[in-house]
Amino acid sequence: DPKWSPGAAAAGGAAAGAVGGDVQWKQKLNEFAAKKAARPLAKGEFVYTTTAVDETNKSFTSTVSGAILSQGYTSAEPQISKKLAENAAARAAVEAEHPEVYGELAAFDVAVAAAPAKGQKRKADAPPMGDKNELNHMMQMLLSRSVTKDDVLYTLTTIEGDKPSYSATVALPTYEGSPTFQGAPALAKKDAEAAAAKVAIAAFKDAAAPLIEEHKAKKARKNAEDMEKMKQKHAEKQ
Repeated sequence: DPKWSPGAAAAGGAAAGAVGGDVQWKQKLNEFAAKKAARPLAKGEFVYTTTAVDETNKSFTSTVSGAILSQGYTSAEPQISKKLAENAAARAAVEAEHPEVYGELAAFDVAVAAAPAKGQKRKADAPPMGDKNELNHMMQMLLSRSVTKDDVLYTLTTIEGDKPSYSATVALPTYEGSPTFQGAPALAKKDAEAAAAKVAIAAFKDAAAPLIEEHKAKKARKNAEDMEKMKQKHAEKQ
């Protein structure tokens, strides 16, 4: 029998419930919950509450809840679409509620990311996050939870002149001391907000850095553990 390899896992993506190399965690959550309950799930048993983390509507978090779950589960990190945020929330639910099957599926995600199927191009690395997204991520680490619109608030002021410009402040009302930061003026509103975010990032850089590194290390360890579990499980089937 052929030995397990990431490429083989990618080739078996359809059987593993994956589309485009990513596990469909919402589908898997429904399947596992129905099996555990020994009955078909009714429509609406899982409710996804998805919100944008800021006014740009380019980054989202989601929470899945339902009577069949022991608690609500929120996506670990902001995602670039509502669909991905809901998928991430479902993943968190599967990890907590169905740990016996989570490891292999999570390892499949890692395997596909590491080695795309033959004939497919490796996904491009994600572009660096902008200043506003970086601040959101930093606040997530500092607050030890997902960030909402109420955690990071931007206020714009128009500076009159021959060519109007803008100045922005960013307030962090849910963080200790409710600090506010003023950015340098800019000709575009989004650049003014980014400038304010940059000032806040600089202020929290030292405090957030070890938390961010710890988060990265924890995620890497988890991925490695999931990959090893999948290898062992596959070896047992040989």
